Amino acid sequence: METSRPLIRVVAGVVLDRQGRYLLSSRPEGKPYAGYWEFAGGKVEAGESEFAALQREFEEELGIHIETA
Repeated sequence: METSRPLIRVVAGVVLDRQGRYLLSSRPEGKPYAGYWEFAGGKVEAGESEFAALQREFEEELGIHIETA
């Protein structure tokens, strides 16, 4: 099945603590699926690697600096 939609690359990451708890956030009002739970992440920008996109998204959304994969 062919589609005319462009491919959109996205990344998501899981933050897991030593007690086995996951960090989730609720999608804000005004966005699709508002109120639904999600892992941190987002779209990969042009010329950006998936890892660089994940680093950027975690810094923007959570204030977390990722150094290595």
